[in-house]
Amino acid sequence: MGGVVRSITRTLRRIVNSDLGQIALHIMTGNAFYAQAITYGVNALAPSPRIANSSVSQNAYSSQLDNRQLMIKQPIISRDIVYGSSKKSGGILFMETTDNDKRLHMIVQVASHEIQSFDTIYFNDEALTLTTINNDSDGLARQRPTSPDKYDKQSDFRGLPLFLIYTRQAVEIKKHLGADTQLADHDLIEQVSKWTTEHRLRGIAYLYIQMDYDADMFPRGVPNISAEIKGKKLFDFRDNSTAFSSNPALCIYDYLTDTRLGLGISRDNIDTASFITMANLCDENVTKAGGGTEKRYTCNGIVYSDIPPMNILDFLLTSCLGVLSYSNGKFTLKGGQFVSPTITLDENDFISQITVQTKQSRRNIFNTVKGVFTSPESEWQPSDYPMVTSTTFVDADQEVIFADVPLPFTTSSITAQRIAKIVLFKNREQILLKAKLNMKGFKLQVGDTVRINNTRLGFTNKIFEVIEWIFDSNPDAIGIRVMLRETSSSAYDWNAEESEFTSNNTTLPRADTVSIPAIVVTDELRIYAETPITVLKVVCSSSQGTTNEFEVEAKNTNETEAEFITLGRSKGNIFELVNAQDGAIYEVRARSINAFNVHSEFITTSHEVIGKTAPPSDVTNFSTNVIGDFVHLNWTPVPDLDLSHYVIRHTSDTSSATFQEGSIVAKKVGKPANSIVLPAQTGTYMIKAIDVINLESVNATKSAIILNRINNDLNVVTTSTQSPNFTAGTLGTDLEIVTRDGTKFLQLIEGILFDDTTGNFDDATGNFDDGGNTSSFNSEGNYDFPVIDLGAIYSSRITISTTFTRFDTATLFDAINGNFDAREGLFDGSYDDNNDINVEHFISVSNDNSTYTDFRSYQLGEYKGRYIKIRTQLQGFVSSVTPAISALSATIDMPDRTVAQEDIASGTASGGKAVTFSPAFKELQGLGISAQSLDQNERYVITNKSATGFTITFFQGSGTGSVVDRTFDFVAKGYGYLESS
Repeated sequence: MGGVVRSITRTLRRIVNSDLGQIALHIMTGNAFYAQAITYGVNALAPSPRIANSSVSQNAYSSQLDNRQLMIKQPIISRDIVYGSSKKSGGILFMETTDNDKRLHMIVQVASHEIQSFDTIYFNDEALTLTTINNDSDGLARQRPTSPDKYDKQSDFRGLPLFLIYTRQAVEIKKHLGADTQLADHDLIEQVSKWTTEHRLRGIAYLYIQMDYDADMFPRGVPNISAEIKGKKLFDFRDNSTAFSSNPALCIYDYLTDTRLGLGISRDNIDTASFITMANLCDENVTKAGGGTEKRYTCNGIVYSDIPPMNILDFLLTSCLGVLSYSNGKFTLKGGQFVSPTITLDENDFISQITVQTKQSRRNIFNTVKGVFTSPESEWQPSDYPMVTSTTFVDADQEVIFADVPLPFTTSSITAQRIAKIVLFKNREQILLKAKLNMKGFKLQVGDTVRINNTRLGFTNKIFEVIEWIFDSNPDAIGIRVMLRETSSSAYDWNAEESEFTSNNTTLPRADTVSIPAIVVTDELRIYAETPITVLKVVCSSSQGTTNEFEVEAKNTNETEAEFITLGRSKGNIFELVNAQDGAIYEVRARSINAFNVHSEFITTSHEVIGKTAPPSDVTNFSTNVIGDFVHLNWTPVPDLDLSHYVIRHTSDTSSATFQEGSIVAKKVGKPANSIVLPAQTGTYMIKAIDVINLESVNATKSAIILNRINNDLNVVTTSTQSPNFTAGTLGTDLEIVTRDGTKFLQLIEGILFDDTTGNFDDATGNFDDGGNTSSFNSEGNYDFPVIDLGAIYSSRITISTTFTRFDTATLFDAINGNFDAREGLFDGSYDDNNDINVEHFISVSNDNSTYTDFRSYQLGEYKGRYIKIRTQLQGFVSSVTPAISALSATIDMPDRTVAQEDIASGTASGGKAVTFSPAFKELQGLGISAQSLDQNERYVITNKSATGFTITFFQGSGTGSVVDRTFDFVAKGYGYLESS
């Protein structure tokens, strides 16, 4: 400890005064009881503005700001401690390439200790959105970026042996938090021979990044990699817990006691009570002007090991206006608040002349405080926090006098302003006393407040702060020499008065002569009185600063002898024609006018109005997220004002799905909804938007999922397969079975037979071989499965599988009805996003095969009952098309179930102990017995094992032996849960 004290003392004697934090050192040495107090960090008498110079502290802080977000590669780097939250990079500890230099492996050190978390990773200041691929064999997550999109791609190389486990990604990231027990990275060991199990980097938080060489992703080479992190976990002496915290008192305590990167001071040498008081103060909530609260003080920053300890303590203390002193063998932390004095001094306590200084030198006063800090509010870039000024002080000084107060461990602009105000107001408390006290002064410490009553000086309970304390061992007059500075509670007052943190991005206009404007003509839908109307919109722009107005005219070229009508003359740049004609071609012209009424030439363009004739936009950002047995579908709302709803289909095809061959799983998802939750099924979900006149978006948006785990805990009870013959069930009168290319299809009946047509031959319309029927296919028909009997009442999962195609008789060009332009898809190709057929399933259940529930729409899930009826309904919304089912089946599954019981006495009944499962299984798959305290002459026999239970008998001796009572446990596994009605 003595070495630490001497080091601190030597450093303290070199420190210059500032106005933020304060360290006081009281040292008792020798028999003479010589004591000395040295302060730095806050000059309580005359704090002076900090002026940029080459001091150690200035350079250290500047170095932090310049380097904390830069990735560096050099043989020796300093260790660092991250307190609170910060954005930083660090040293490149390892770089290696594989796969013919196409794959880069890199380790970037972020902190020299265990951290709480990596919150956001950055490539060249682009924030990455990460998703987990899977975990390695040590349980550490492999992650890949999904945003920005340029990083979301698969790797071009396989990377033995990991490609056997998962699909490699072009960018992969693994986060090591730096625990002392962390292992060497498993993937790096597998891929790079130089990295072994001994390279554990214990006590170092780092990122392991793998990147493919890709000029599109990294046009400027290896990106600078940084991260927003929550830093060191701190010991909290208030409850003896260790967890992440940004409490300044805990940070200072940690630095003092840390044996690796701190001062290594024993906890016995810490005045814990003072630190507890300070920690509780820092955790107090302070109301903000914009609403809400924040902690009174927080500490968020980085400590570098190559900075002198006293500078580090100086930086840490700025975060809470702290005063750190060493007295009577203990470090004490005070400050950050006004504390009412408990000691009063009067004339009898002063044993020397009192020296009074009423004013500071003008060079040491200021009336405005500003400074630099880093904050997420400024993207972690060094910025000036809103300066704090006092108009009263400015008026008194007759000029603005700045103090530069950097706050390296403060990240809130509001907190920075509160600290700056306290610094400002304490600076204006200028009365200073120097005197010698009797032994009553021995009760004081630096940072304490004291009341003084002195008739001659006119002091009545005037409050001062102790800023210097020296024990005077002169035998003729032993006492305490003190320096006192006036203080008051008003310096610490705060009434949510902070200014908003903003930056000035003003762009001034450029003056020039008038010129022809540029125009952009569009049309859009708007809602008036709940009716969509079309508005022709003209936007004018000019790069000339002298343009004062625009004039716009338009005419409908579809009208005979049409003339231009004015859309107005205005200093604004947007002009509109309300209720424009859909499908018409408008000629639009515009010109610029300057302040002197000089016109430019007209610029003319044509625009065909789309309006309500346009189909809705395709759905974008359609995504699936499987949670348990459900899939959450999300998408960006379609912006079309005439949107009515969305329709969602599903098909089991995961690779070449088409919208028209999927079953409708959500008929109508009304606006403004942009999400829905459905039972999860392997396959592809597809979505389209439908507008108020039933126009649909041209292209379906698709998202495929593969549920590899969906059947892991299910057991097939029975399967009812209706294809390929479709003869087991009941065929509705509107359905038929046809054969095309050797495959049987279940579809709607096509027309009627020729002989069934009534009336005169010449009166029939339509095709001759279709009986003269123009309706072609029936619109709806039902097929009923045979009733499924489970043998008893169970809750079971029903999965219906259907494969169907869209069969269209109007495939020839001449056979298509309607307008030529109304046909969707390519002129010489097919279109597979039609929305004109559907196959829907219905379920009805019964417990007695007599009373059934009404048929209800099928959803993948569980149904309770003994008898199950399944109905498949084919629907065609256009007369020339039908769904054609080629495969149709239903599977009944029941989930795994385990029953266990312990410490059962078998008894001595000759018939054994009967155990009954309650309720019974549908099927018992296995039975395990664990007998207790059996000797070598004892055994057991199981009989009557079934889905309802079993009988067990324990015997002793050879042959039939004698029945004995033993204790046993059992575990039974099967599936099915016998229900009551």
